[in-house]
Amino acid sequence: ELLYNFAICCSRTGNHKKCVSVLKILLDKVGRFIDRDNVYRLIIFSLIQLHEYNEALDITDERLKINIGDLKLLSFRAHIMEKLHRIDEAIQIHKNILKLKPDYVNSLNSAGYLIATKPNPSQDEIAEATDFLKQAVKQNPDSAAYLDSFGVLLQKRGEKQAAIRAFNKAIAANPAHSSVILDHLQSLL
Repeated sequence: ELLYNFAICCSRTGNHKKCVSVLKILLDKVGRFIDRDNVYRLIIFSLIQLHEYNEALDITDERLKINIGDLKLLSFRAHIMEKLHRIDEAIQIHKNILKLKPDYVNSLNSAGYLIATKPNPSQDEIAEATDFLKQAVKQNPDSAAYLDSFGVLLQKRGEKQAAIRAFNKAIAANPAHSSVILDHLQSLL
């Protein structure tokens, strides 16, 4: 348990390389560690932070063979696909997650945002993204991330004033982390 807590500290302080090495030692030395699923999730998270997407994908796929419907693992897989520029695969994974749990807000937001940022989404895709993002904002109306995604979608739909309102609301919701949102807003001005 001490090694696991140390690995968590490493992750929280940004030392993801050390986190992975400690967790791999833990898995080797203590084969029946009680929180094995979370150990693997933390390894995957840290590998993503290290931009080691292929290794993270390999581990995620191995774990999904054991935990087929694990929403966190599926979300990691979608995120990795996004980082590997396999956007259509990422969107499909999020849609599959939503079949398992229709109100899974992370996938509502991610699928909507990824569709909205595609180069030439169809009208049907825009309608689907609108539905996803409206549901995400409805679940958490003060989430800067969800409001930002909704603003991006509104911008894509040509609704400039509505997009500006969404971006301003997103900035107000989380002023400390607004640099990306400001970039989106500035693209409209």
